[in-house]
Amino acid sequence: MTDLSTLIMETMFTLSGALFYPAIIVLLAFVVWTLTALGQFISEYSARTRNLERLRDGCRETRALVQARSYGEAAETLAASGSNPLLRSFTGDLAKLLGDDRFSIESEKLLQDYEIRIAAELERLKILTRTAPMLGLMGTLIPLGPALMGLSAGNVEALASNLVIAFSTTVLGLFAGGIAYAVMLTKRRWYLQDLSDMEYVVRMVA
Repeated sequence: MTDLSTLIMETMFTLSGALFYPAIIVLLAFVVWTLTALGQFISEYSARTRNLERLRDGCRETRALVQARSYGEAAETLAASGSNPLLRSFTGDLAKLLGDDRFSIESEKLLQDYEIRIAAELERLKILTRTAPMLGLMGTLIPLGPALMGLSAGNVEALASNLVIAFSTTVLGLFAGGIAYAVMLTKRRWYLQDLSDMEYVVRMVA
């Protein structure tokens, strides 16, 4: 029984040790991913505006032009009514559907596609918020075994080096998770407003 117990403990120790470097590499990749997402967030924030009056006027003018069957001019007016990059992309795609006999069906499908696109963007950030702290915790717990072994052997240098690694991974995991969480919450609010504006556009133009 003692031999079996020792074998199980050694196997667990070996497996956990083997996971250390993959966890660190993925954690560092997540930190880079978080910094990239933060840069994209700042860029999107600087380009983001909301002009509801411009959107309303554009939708009204577009509807009048569609009723007059001036589809080309209506498409140009609708495409120019969006006031931020995502909404401009949507109105540009919606403008291509003007004059289509299946406009109501196709516009609804386009709206659903944009909902999926937004959900995918938020899911990537959600992965960071959940996984980065987990990897940081793994990078913290795995070195504690060698650190305790070093302590029992009186090797203070091994103890110190392993503790430094453990605390560093904790900080990196919390940093990546915290930044990603803040970005995700802000973007979710932005995109909920965008979806509301997209639905408004579809109802006004249809």
